[in-house]
Amino acid sequence: MGQFCLGGTLMFFLTWFPTYLVEYRGLDFIQSGFLASVPFLAAFFGVLISGFSSDYLVRKGVSKEFARKAPIIIGLLLTTCIVGANYTDDTFWVITFLSIAFFGNGLSSIAWVFVSLLAPKHLVGLVGGCFNSVGGLSAVVVPIIIGFLVEDGDFKPALIFIASLAAIGCLSYLFLVGKIQRIDEPLPEKKPTQAYNKSKLT
Repeated sequence: MGQFCLGGTLMFFLTWFPTYLVEYRGLDFIQSGFLASVPFLAAFFGVLISGFSSDYLVRKGVSKEFARKAPIIIGLLLTTCIVGANYTDDTFWVITFLSIAFFGNGLSSIAWVFVSLLAPKHLVGLVGGCFNSVGGLSAVVVPIIIGFLVEDGDFKPALIFIASLAAIGCLSYLFLVGKIQRIDEPLPEKKPTQAYNKSKLT
């Protein structure tokens, strides 16, 4: 659930963000191209800060629950700031709110660490594949939903939708992700081969 919500914000910026700036905010292509880079730079720094801060907290002896969850929860809360762009017509503040939101999305990107921390050792690949598939599902679903929401040319419902996804993701990490420890899952029993059975019979 958290990964789907994280992917939803990313998909908005990868798909509808340029349209939002040009068609809804009325910026020209050159200006929108320059301004569109600002939230992406913010997300870049969010990704770096997320990893450094989380590892720093672990080295300081802070619990894994806090060290790993804090950047994600804080990041998702910051992502809800995207709705602030609905309440201003000033381009500076529009880009500021969107940059804060995408910075928060970058900060939350450390969620991948839970795959290695929680999954049984022999199922890390499977869990990682499922985790990534759910994130990819957001790439299919979210742009379509946004398309319906902006059908009349108003992007305000779309930004509310993205903020709502972030809030749901935040709640999922607060209340659904429990203690950070590897799940004990016994290895599947290996069935004896045919050759082994024959040799045992003789």
